[in-house]
Amino acid sequence: YYITNNLSLIMANSRSCFARFYNWWVLICVCLGSMAMGLPFFSYGALLPYLSSLFYHTSGKIISQAAMALQPVILLMGITLTGSLSSILEYYVNVRLLNFLLSSGLVLVVGCSYFINNYITLTIVAVLIGTLGGQINVCNVARLSEWNPRKSGAANGIMGFFMGMSGLVGSVMCSAVINPFNKEPEPVNTTLGEEMLFVDDYVLDHTKDIWLAWAGAIAIMFLPGLFILRPPTPEEVCAQDDILSGDSFESVELLPRTKPAGPNYGIKELFRSPKFYILYLIILILSLTLLTSTELYKFIGIEAINDDKFLNLVGALGAVANAFGRVTWGLILDRFGTRATYTVAFFIQGPLTIALHYSKWNKWGYLANICIVCFCTGIFTCIAPACQELFGSRDISLKYAITLSAESFGCVLFFILQLGQQYLYGESVFLAMMGAPSILAAIMAFFAFR
Repeated sequence: YYITNNLSLIMANSRSCFARFYNWWVLICVCLGSMAMGLPFFSYGALLPYLSSLFYHTSGKIISQAAMALQPVILLMGITLTGSLSSILEYYVNVRLLNFLLSSGLVLVVGCSYFINNYITLTIVAVLIGTLGGQINVCNVARLSEWNPRKSGAANGIMGFFMGMSGLVGSVMCSAVINPFNKEPEPVNTTLGEEMLFVDDYVLDHTKDIWLAWAGAIAIMFLPGLFILRPPTPEEVCAQDDILSGDSFESVELLPRTKPAGPNYGIKELFRSPKFYILYLIILILSLTLLTSTELYKFIGIEAINDDKFLNLVGALGAVANAFGRVTWGLILDRFGTRATYTVAFFIQGPLTIALHYSKWNKWGYLANICIVCFCTGIFTCIAPACQELFGSRDISLKYAITLSAESFGCVLFFILQLGQQYLYGESVFLAMMGAPSILAAIMAFFAFR
């Protein structure tokens, strides 16, 4: 009886402790989920040269750089354009069931990519991966906003840190699975001219294995959230408000607290606000530098840096810089607001994006350049907090999803400009078109977000 009573007491205390710090468990699960959904997108830049070589080896046809970059572009479009579906589905489907369906669907689609041997089919699959990833991302942001509204920027920054770290994980996995012996690409004469391609049999034979490795890693990272993630009940919100009314240790942590009165627009009021359209244009511009730094760093650098392992290192350290940038910009936004945060980030990343064409001739300079640009694109994590600051927390998941859809139009513009690079102008002009709008975005943020 004594042992049974002690076990019951221990279990009751464990449940009480778990419930008391439930918002921390939510944060941990959201971070793991964000790393999982970000793995295919933030690692695709490392995979593209391998896929291009594999398609040439299997079909005898070279896929242009613009066409290869279309896959991560479509993936990002899926993430940004369809994310709002989950905020609608949550009204009709249990949150835990929805989380299970989306997570298992993403694992299944990524794993099945192993059996795909042609460019067109894989491009279609990228739509599915982006669609599922986007809905998972909006679900994660909604859970953070519900459990951690007082420190929205910091919470989203922490989540964004882990999403950015997915690029590090994916790049390391690419090196370990596909090219562990650091085989270098070789110049190959194709119908499009001389291209740098991998011709080593080991690299070509193991390129598709990365899909299975990614699927396994994604499944492991999603698992805790399937049991924990859910919206707070009204009673839990009230209980947390009682905790925050005191001077306890938890009152300075990421627990919900009512924010001072500010704008609290509905969706109709959102569309009437000029600030919404300015923010929308700024996010569109952000997608240009984000895609350039995460997806094209290998294609840009491979002309001057004939070292595949070093280029994978560039991607990995760029992902780390992006991850720290997400946390840093989130904390800065909480302290200084949207105006100052967006102005500084975009003013730095614009000129440095243009400089990528020149810095690649010194590999360490190129590494530093990519890392700083990736650090600045970490401002991506401040989209939801900016929406909350400028337009209020009502229907925040839908506001976030609508604003995030700007990146879809940025993806289309990015692809069109890449086609122009292939047929009309060179890399330096293309990078100028990617970087110059960021300077304009900095000016707009400074004068509009007062």
